[in-house]
Amino acid sequence: MDEMNQRQLALLKRIAGKPHSTMAELSEQFKLSRETIRKELLPLEEAGLVMRERGKIRYIDSVDNASRLESSGILSKEQRRERIIHLLGQDKEMRVTTLANKLRVSPITVRNDLAALELEGAVIRKHGSVALFESSLELSPSDTNGEFSSRIKILGHHTVMHINPGETIFLDDGEVSRFVASTLPPYSNIPIVTNSLETLDVLRSRHYAYPVSVPGTFVAVNDARIQLEAGAVLPDSMQIDKAFICCSSYAAHTYFVGEHEDMRTLEAICRRATKVYIILDSKFLDVQGIKIFDHRQFQSKIQEVLIDDGIGSFRSSILFSRQDPLVICGHDFTYRNVSKQQHRIGFLVNKDRNYFVQAVHNSLLEATSISKSISLVIRECDGDYASTVGNLNILLDEKVDLVIDYSLCTESLMYVGERCLSRGVRLISVDYVAPGAIYFGADNALAGKIAGERAATYIKEHWGGKLNRLVVLGKYGHEPVTKLRISSALEHIERQIQVDKHAVHSIEWGNPEVNPTQELVRLLKEIPQNESMLIMAFNLRHLLASHALIVQYRNCENTIIVGHNHTKQLEELMKVGQSPIIGCVHYNPESYGEQIIDLAMRMLENVEVSPRNYTKLTWVAN
Repeated sequence: MDEMNQRQLALLKRIAGKPHSTMAELSEQFKLSRETIRKELLPLEEAGLVMRERGKIRYIDSVDNASRLESSGILSKEQRRERIIHLLGQDKEMRVTTLANKLRVSPITVRNDLAALELEGAVIRKHGSVALFESSLELSPSDTNGEFSSRIKILGHHTVMHINPGETIFLDDGEVSRFVASTLPPYSNIPIVTNSLETLDVLRSRHYAYPVSVPGTFVAVNDARIQLEAGAVLPDSMQIDKAFICCSSYAAHTYFVGEHEDMRTLEAICRRATKVYIILDSKFLDVQGIKIFDHRQFQSKIQEVLIDDGIGSFRSSILFSRQDPLVICGHDFTYRNVSKQQHRIGFLVNKDRNYFVQAVHNSLLEATSISKSISLVIRECDGDYASTVGNLNILLDEKVDLVIDYSLCTESLMYVGERCLSRGVRLISVDYVAPGAIYFGADNALAGKIAGERAATYIKEHWGGKLNRLVVLGKYGHEPVTKLRISSALEHIERQIQVDKHAVHSIEWGNPEVNPTQELVRLLKEIPQNESMLIMAFNLRHLLASHALIVQYRNCENTIIVGHNHTKQLEELMKVGQSPIIGCVHYNPESYGEQIIDLAMRMLENVEVSPRNYTKLTWVAN
């Protein structure tokens, strides 16, 4: 068929992204008549891309059609990753830039896909290239990621949540430790200490690239352990931030470890560690073990006792000591510090694990662990109306005293506010404003002002106050937070610099009728290199997806980028020679938790609080 028009591309993208679509759904989404939809679909049917039967429209999945989607740049994220695996299966190893060219996406997008595939153990990244992962070691069935029990996977995922890049961790021989070892990316900047030969084998099979240390020099072959010799101590250079201890069972307020563990080595590890986490499989509760793990000598270091949701809150209150910081972990929820604390706080959080959400989540967990009067109940939602409302009602049924809404769902704000009000439950709304809620988050007008003023200052100092083009990287649709930042930034730029309204361009992600990557490339090619260009990136993902293209097509002397939210990824881009990024507004998500918990405690103690509470905004210059 001839080259597809934008409407056909949008239709094909929508159809290929779902098991099936209906004429009514397409007509509603694209605001077109059914006759127009039929007319646009006819060439796609004739080309063998889609088929219609019994009122349902389906994409025909084939190698040829995958190539067509690829050449049109409209593969979904899942299809693109499947295509990467297929291409690597043919060529064994490929350059990142080659994959980007074949898939018609930016190298940054490919790297993000590869990072996700690497987490799944499907590929291994090398310097500038990638290959299919082929284990050099035959693992036992329990060691392969797909064969771990659901309880182990749940505990493993919650354990990984506590690990941050740059920290040195200890992993023992437990199943959860081996699961964690099997999921950490080879290039994750996490030094590991282990006393287990099996955990070492898992790391070796993953080609783990960061330092792996052992606590001693004596190898107990039959026990598959590396131990301290009698009278030996850990070297002074061995620093451990977090030790994860998998106990084999628990009974009568006593923790037990496996019979092959060397207690001298394990206790030395816990004494050296800054923080200790105990992990338990609910399958082995009320089971008398052989070797006692005397956790009381490390009581001040123990942050959490993680157990899967095979145990209920009632049974846990009977079995466990009131001093244990117990955390019951489910697939998408967490119950913390059961029956121990005074206040129960519900945390409704988006499942999206981007840097910002993860930082806020971790900081809240950290702040809660420090507080001695809070029980935190966590429910994770998908960010849509149905999921948010459903999980909110579960939290309210848990009799929480206060809800922290970080669902990031604008459609549910009215319901969340009114529902909490009707139940007499206090509400903190993070980053979005719900009716009747106390707001915590960024002052978005101020964030836009900082970005606009910094950009204007640079333009006056380096380009004599003249700006030829202004490109805004944003999100399609009604997204009030980003819209406010954009309008505020433009207002403060125009106060100092004259900007022609025809010189302002918007590239929006999420528009079903426009491919943002293709639109950005077209714009970068069309604008003369000698014209000055300011690019305002209000979303970290959009900046990461666009940076390589901007550097490729633009003269950096005449191009500057102002970003939002400083992260390690952005820091790395700033280090690139001749980087056009002049700086970014930083929202300090790592400080959210402490401030939110402080605000929650004042509300629960009936102290008057401000209806608007803002995080500190800073400018990070390149």
